[in-house]
Amino acid sequence: MPPQLMIQLTSIVFRGRFNPAIVQPHWLAAQGLIGPSEADGATIDIIHPQVTQFRTEWLHINVSPDRFQFATTQEAYFELLRDLAVNVFTVLRYTPLEAFGVNREFHFRLRSDTALHEIRNTLAPRRCWEDLLSNPGMKSLVVQGARTDGRTGYVGVTVEASVKVIPGVYVAVNDHYQLSPALESPASAEHVIEIIPERWTSSMSEGLTIAEKIASLGDVA
Repeated sequence: MPPQLMIQLTSIVFRGRFNPAIVQPHWLAAQGLIGPSEADGATIDIIHPQVTQFRTEWLHINVSPDRFQFATTQEAYFELLRDLAVNVFTVLRYTPLEAFGVNREFHFRLRSDTALHEIRNTLAPRRCWEDLLSNPGMKSLVVQGARTDGRTGYVGVTVEASVKVIPGVYVAVNDHYQLSPALESPASAEHVIEIIPERWTSSMSEGLTIAEKIASLGDVA
């Protein structure tokens, strides 16, 4: 049985300087970014000068003074998530931003625990550790690669056993953009608004390709 994608999450995370207390459902509705009924139905976890967290039927938002995250687990809303992030920072175009990332998380069901062991042993061979540790086994692997689009940043991949799908493997892909040099001018947010739509399709497809390739390492006869 080939790996089956059971759960996925897409998020866009910004690093910069934010005011969490203003980012709440009715502020988004007042800007025309979500509907009034969606704002009324939002579940608010906390709104505070140091952190805001709330959820709608498809959207999770989490804001702290240095981090702003948009996330959804619903594939039908991935492009709407992109548009919302772009539109928020069109409104907040003078916000200084230091970095952002398009992040994808995947949980694949595997045919057996043996498939998970095969993935672990392919990525982190036991023979490399047997003289150093007793009964070694990979718990979490993080690999970082250079960007190939000429922008500053990296692509990071994390691989672990899934805790949500058993037997399964979890793969996270962080398509990270470092805004270099660190921007202090209002143009920083405007710059990001241009990058996200330009790179979105490639980032999404490349993240899925990486995850599927890793999950398939356990699909051996």
